[in-house]
Amino acid sequence: MCGALVLGLACTITPSHPTYTVAYHLTKTPEGSGLRCDSLLYQDGQGQLIKVTAPALPWSVAVSVPVGSSIRATAWVVATGGGQTAKLRITWTIPGVSTAADSSVGTSSAAGAFTLGVSRLL
Repeated sequence: MCGALVLGLACTITPSHPTYTVAYHLTKTPEGSGLRCDSLLYQDGQGQLIKVTAPALPWSVAVSVPVGSSIRATAWVVATGGGQTAKLRITWTIPGVSTAADSSVGTSSAAGAFTLGVSRLL
């Protein structure tokens, strides 16, 4: 009877869900261009939106996020002329298993502002 009880308890262990490593990246090209980021928002591992004002480019941050979470980032970019490109990229990785990514890219045709955004449910 005790053996059956121990075996029954051993079979009810539930596997842990993986945690993603999520990396947010904002870059510009050409590197020396006058393009700048006014501000950006990204979602941390607890679902809170974090605002970063006037980040230096390139910019990046990584957070741990549980499965079933949403991730998102928005960047408000200002170009000083045409032909300036900004790229907002999010990668999510289960260490040792897989990596995936999504991105938003914008290129200016003249001086002005534009917005980049990426969101995903993991």
